[in-house]
Amino acid sequence: MLAVLMLGLVLVIWAILARPAQRYSVTVPIAMAASGLILTNGTHPLVDVEVTGPVVRHLIEITLALVLFTDATDISMRWLRETGRVPMRMLFIAFPLTVLLGFAAGVPLLPGAGWWVCAICAAVLAATDSTPILPLLHDRRLPAGMRHTITVVSGLDDGIAAPLVLLLLAGAIGTEDLESVLLELLIALVAGLITGYGGARLLTIARQRGWSTEEAERVGLLAVAITAFAMGEVLHGNGFVAAFVAGLAARATAPHMPRATLQTVSDAALVLSAAVWFVFGSLIVPAFMDGLEWRVFVYAFLSLTLIRMLPVALSLLGSHVPWRERWALGFWGPRGLDSMVLGIIALEQLSGLDADWVADVVVVVISLSILIHGLSARYFARWWDRDRRTRMPADATPAGPA
Repeated sequence: MLAVLMLGLVLVIWAILARPAQRYSVTVPIAMAASGLILTNGTHPLVDVEVTGPVVRHLIEITLALVLFTDATDISMRWLRETGRVPMRMLFIAFPLTVLLGFAAGVPLLPGAGWWVCAICAAVLAATDSTPILPLLHDRRLPAGMRHTITVVSGLDDGIAAPLVLLLLAGAIGTEDLESVLLELLIALVAGLITGYGGARLLTIARQRGWSTEEAERVGLLAVAITAFAMGEVLHGNGFVAAFVAGLAARATAPHMPRATLQTVSDAALVLSAAVWFVFGSLIVPAFMDGLEWRVFVYAFLSLTLIRMLPVALSLLGSHVPWRERWALGFWGPRGLDSMVLGIIALEQLSGLDADWVADVVVVVISLSILIHGLSARYFARWWDRDRRTRMPADATPAGPA
């Protein structure tokens, strides 16, 4: 209970100082990870967190389910069909290339890890999270198309990474065959479609006939997300995939659903995510104090730069996207909650040196990412705007905000 108390106090302090914190790019991930680092480490830590315990495991599972559902409901299928060629290229070309390149880099740089572990690390770190760079995504000095593409890709690639990581874990552990894993994914797909379509359809009918209220709709959509995850698990499928598919189905079924309806789901995901970031902070000091090999830092640097930037640049060959935006889209793929949750799930199923390699790589990459991406977001926006004005002809006038 002391951990819950400290978590609540830190969130209250952050809420009070949110505006000045945003000025210095101190986002929720940075604040909560720093708090977890300070409060859970030392000779006599104030808070003791058992990362592999059942409470933390259930917290992580429901958090990822809500995040996947929320990310999926942010995706407009109509927008993807009409103007979403760039996100589709990044998802279906750049994403698998990123996994392959991450695996290829991991084999020589992580020699004691083994091929399965290298593949798991590559898949876990291929998922991106836009949360650490929210100030950047709200900055109108950057092109709206680029900001929206980053948001869409970070919302969809975790839905691809989750089943891929589970498949690789099944291969690494050898406890399940491929047919069983594919059956779990099929069950999750059906459960997500039924729950998402049925829930969104019923909420729409209730709104049209005046049976419901705005507050009840917000709670109802949160219940749809939880139901999808639980149904996937009860039917021996994959709850994460079920939650993601339910979000896609709900948005496709009710494309004109008011954005306010998602507020409760988003707020719940934000609070739970803050708790997971707090847990992540408790892993930083032990990982760095155990004597990390230099190869881990080299791999982390490559993961945050070339391993993602090169596949994104290749996937956009022949597109209308300027080269400057291509490199920016490649660089602005921060690793965050999705990689952290998938990494912790991998830790629960792996053991020995395999678990140590995954923990070291994931902790180092995410720690560097929330610092590099989070703290540099606003400075990047200033540089982009200044460079754009420099490139403009002398007689041109900047366009006003859309």
